Amino acid sequence: MELWASGFNAWGQLDFEEVPGIGHRDLKEFKCILTDKRIEIVRTTLSATLVKTSAGLRTAGCFDDLIEHCISKQDNLSNLAIAGNDIVVCQSCSEQDPGRPASENTPAADPINANESVLKQYKSFDSYLNDHGEKLRQCGGSLQVVANQCTFTLLTSDGQVWTWGDGRYEACLGREISDERPAATPCTVEDLSDVPNGPIRKISSGGYVTAALTNGNDLYVWGGRPGQSKLLEDLTGAPMPLDLEGEDVLDVAVGVNHMLILTTERKLFVVGEGSNGQLGLDEKEVPTWKQVILPLKDSQRIASVHAGYKNSLVIVEEIT
Repeated sequence: MELWASGFNAWGQLDFEEVPGIGHRDLKEFKCILTDKRIEIVRTTLSATLVKTSAGLRTAGCFDDLIEHCISKQDNLSNLAIAGNDIVVCQSCSEQDPGRPASENTPAADPINANESVLKQYKSFDSYLNDHGEKLRQCGGSLQVVANQCTFTLLTSDGQVWTWGDGRYEACLGREISDERPAATPCTVEDLSDVPNGPIRKISSGGYVTAALTNGNDLYVWGGRPGQSKLLEDLTGAPMPLDLEGEDVLDVAVGVNHMLILTTERKLFVVGEGSNGQLGLDEKEVPTWKQVILPLKDSQRIASVHAGYKNSLVIVEEIT
């Protein structure tokens, strides 16, 4: 397998094979940065990249507290998401917490069962390390929790999507805010509850945009921030189906102000800001979807896409 990358590299977060004396320059086009029998992207932060290989964890860049914790504990914290406002959400198995008292956010009529996860929210990563957080409303068995600048999105095992966060950015929630469904409380995105070719199987979030991918390879996107240009022309606060020249979508990754899509035909498309090279095109802005072709061998294909802070990562596999 190979890991290809482009974009922001100020801390050397894209330099797994660092050469002494060479400065860390942004990558303006995709290049292979790591080769191994097994490559799994664990986490990306502002200044570091953490991956799992056949030899264990590999890191690049300048480690922050989160990456340091992952390395020291050998824990990828896949159940944890950190928003741009530093708020942290962590999910854990309800069996570790068989009961809880009622509170304004967790009414007594909302029991925990063995098929559900316990969601806890913390003001910061330091608060998480010291377990100074509050429990949130139960949302069922959890598959994924992701965050962008101001919003958290949860995907449950039955394909339901829940959102909560800063009510000043209602479009990022993908749902209406009301007294019964406040911004700060996890609530379902009803527009995604019964979509064609559903249910939802993956979510991705970054900047002020979130995407949801169905089992039938349809993609829904929502979000936006007042006063900021839209990442996509038709982007609104309601999940909208994305039509990419009739292509089915295999994978999606949402960055701070850019997106990547991998189609079922293994074509790579990008859109958004590219000033740091994160689109692999050396263009400052790409307002509409544009295909990027990697110089792969005939025996290779793209397996998945990932978006970091103003950079992009692509895993390439051998065709069997």
